[in-house]
Amino acid sequence: MSLKIKKWIAGLPEYVAGRTIEEIKEEYGINQVYKMASNENLFGLPEGLAEKIKADIENIYYYPDAGCTMIIDKLAEFYSLSPDEIIIGSGSDQIIEMICDSFVGPGDNIVIADPTFPIYEKSALKCGAETIKIPQADFRQDIKKMVDAVNEKTSILFLTNPQNPTGTNITGEEFQMVMDNAASDVLVVMDEAYYEYCPEEERVETIDHIDGRANLMLLRTFSKAYGLAGLRIGYGLGSKEAIAALNKVRLPFNVNSIAQRAAVYALDYQDYIKSMSEAISKQKEIYYNVLDGAGINYVSSYTNFLLIDAGAKSREIVEGLLKKGFIVRPGENLGYPGYIRVTIATDEINKLFLEAFTGLYGDTYK
Repeated sequence: MSLKIKKWIAGLPEYVAGRTIEEIKEEYGINQVYKMASNENLFGLPEGLAEKIKADIENIYYYPDAGCTMIIDKLAEFYSLSPDEIIIGSGSDQIIEMICDSFVGPGDNIVIADPTFPIYEKSALKCGAETIKIPQADFRQDIKKMVDAVNEKTSILFLTNPQNPTGTNITGEEFQMVMDNAASDVLVVMDEAYYEYCPEEERVETIDHIDGRANLMLLRTFSKAYGLAGLRIGYGLGSKEAIAALNKVRLPFNVNSIAQRAAVYALDYQDYIKSMSEAISKQKEIYYNVLDGAGINYVSSYTNFLLIDAGAKSREIVEGLLKKGFIVRPGENLGYPGYIRVTIATDEINKLFLEAFTGLYGDTYK
């Protein structure tokens, strides 16, 4: 007799995690491995932040603040919002789950781009909802078609800016079109995990639209630019009505105490965030120049990663990179077979990677 596993789980898409540094070292017998697959901030923490975080370790025998009061108050001040317009999660992934738990059920649907971040679909399927997928056009979310796909059964429209896995953006005009056409009972979720990497002149100031709109929710995180991926802390910004609903399904003590304090400290390092983002922009230009020179196609990115066309033999190239100590994300795991996604690292690491990649590419296709 088999276990009584829920039937919908059989069709649930499985998340394929990236390989670890330790795994690659052991498998290939190499000492130096660079993980460039998961879009972490490879520049590391700003000076002094690690010491502040370590100082809080002595108090972990206490449960964390269930209301995440310190970080919510800090974010409220930072964004000039009310504390009851903010929710904290164990990564923005958990907030996506809360959103689906609160807003969708059997008979409902969500609208997403295809491909996109898989947690949107997974969270909706868990709640018995269906997914309407709109193919991307030229590596960009087809905003008009996504808006047009919304129907009377749609509960949530998920948008991502900048987008993962392509790194492309949503313009201010496109966002305004969404807001002008979204029905008041359809929640528009703008996932802005890579917001800090987008050049300031290209950013859409979505926070300005929260006031007076009950159906807009913004997601941001401390996992990317702030370098706290290992602590798992993200946040949502939205109307008091929407945040109140999410708080009813939020698990108690959902964010650990170290993550909460680290996020409070991290917000004070805005000069670091700006300088690090500018450094990544400069590094992307180096990538563009090298790839252009080698005749290799790529997608211009507004994030800290790059989607590169590795061709029909991309699997061989991924394997060759692993042997040389570079972990990248295969495009077949992201909905773009033949491509690889590479995290932009420091100047030294990028030079080593580009030399390895262009060499492998040339040898593979000669």
